[in-house]
Amino acid sequence: MTLAMISSDLESTQVRRAELERLIRDQVANYAPLTRSYVDPMLVISERKLRDNARRFMAALPRVRPHFAVKANPDPRVLAIFKQEGTCFEVASIAELDAMRDLGVEMDTVFYSNPIKSPASVKHAAGLGVQWYVVDSPEEVVKIGKIKQDAKLYLRIDVSNEGSVWPLSGKFGASKCGADAVIEQAAALGMAITGITFHVGSQCINTNNWVEGIRSAREAFSALEAKGWTPELLNIGGGYPVEFSESDPSIEAIGRVISEELKTIPSSIQIMGEPGRFLVGSAGCLLTQVIGIATRDEKRWLFLDTGFYGGLMEVADKFPCTIVSQRTGEAATWALAGPTCDSIDVLGDHSLPSNMKIEDVLFMPNSGAYSTTCACDFNGFPVAEVVMVD
Repeated sequence: MTLAMISSDLESTQVRRAELERLIRDQVANYAPLTRSYVDPMLVISERKLRDNARRFMAALPRVRPHFAVKANPDPRVLAIFKQEGTCFEVASIAELDAMRDLGVEMDTVFYSNPIKSPASVKHAAGLGVQWYVVDSPEEVVKIGKIKQDAKLYLRIDVSNEGSVWPLSGKFGASKCGADAVIEQAAALGMAITGITFHVGSQCINTNNWVEGIRSAREAFSALEAKGWTPELLNIGGGYPVEFSESDPSIEAIGRVISEELKTIPSSIQIMGEPGRFLVGSAGCLLTQVIGIATRDEKRWLFLDTGFYGGLMEVADKFPCTIVSQRTGEAATWALAGPTCDSIDVLGDHSLPSNMKIEDVLFMPNSGAYSTTCACDFNGFPVAEVVMVD
């Protein structure tokens, strides 16, 4: 690498950092007026940003049909916007199936990607007209076969989750040996597996995971063809990250790598993906208020009106996050905690102004995904209200 190339990379990194910082400053400035009438936590979601994210994804991955992972944020207004933008949907439960019905989605475009489904949910999905069902075990094939013999099945294979902030391997995904068992079970029941899927892990910053996943899928297609089945589908899953820092790859950078590898997949095969966090994460900003300050020995605590149970589970698990205060001052380390009486409701140490006060409002950008959906009203504290803005 030449000195000029190093200089160019450094300049590009600095530009990206400055742009991300500007976006956060603009978000905080735009939502600051909401603090004047603050009562309870709120998740503010920008319609413009939702639409921009959907368009960016489709432009970056032109061959990949996006199916929004409903679990990331099932707010009906969010779903309606993505439907208007032309995305399809991926579901995991009866409630999400009903959300699709209420939205008027064409159910043959809805994919049921939860590898373990209750018999009741399979019956419900079949009754609504869902065609495609994921499997990763022989038992799931048997279960679906008893209810919907003509179901279109796609097999989830295990791939590397290295470089993902929230790995998903282990619980789901068939190994090579496991995939063979699933294929044999489907053949024995007279059912066909005509699709392959994988998941690289949530907030994946290792683009090679998708490359290896696509290559593994090609090998799996050969196993399907050996049974006389014609591959129809490659689902490259989710994991597309929010850009928390300049070191996180953009969707455009990820798209270039994936698109190059997809050139090896025949045009007869439909390619789809399941973006969740990328589509909705950066569109949301969570507002929370300081309700208490405590000093215990040398440690200073900020208690907020929402926490682990209120939608900040990922923050508590050291997931990347940005926390911004309107107050300025010398930075200090604060231990953040939620309002409940449970000792698990702790969000770790964070740098904030040393002069923080009770009733100050904090802003958490990039919180549009897996916040309100992972929240409950434990101890009687309210879940953040979702507020849509332009």
